[in-house]
Amino acid sequence: MGFNRRTLKRLEKRGPRPCPECGYGPDDYRPMAVIYEDHPEKNFDGDPHERCPRCDRELHVVINVVYDSPASEEGGGALLD
Repeated sequence: MGFNRRTLKRLEKRGPRPCPECGYGPDDYRPMAVIYEDHPEKNFDGDPHERCPRCDRELHVVINVVYDSPASEEGGGALLD
């Protein structure tokens, strides 16, 4: 039994399927892994850059928190244009 055009169109509309191992699709929400440069005790517990062994997608969204010096100090608190 072969595919007909109608069956193929229906399958194409479904879009990418989630990985059977991690359960994530390419556009799915992933939990955040927050990394604090100045406060390592607050860092994410585990490997923030962990990838699914099957689909090789990252399992977390990595947020690197970097603090700037206060605006009162020289060269600190700069605004970006």
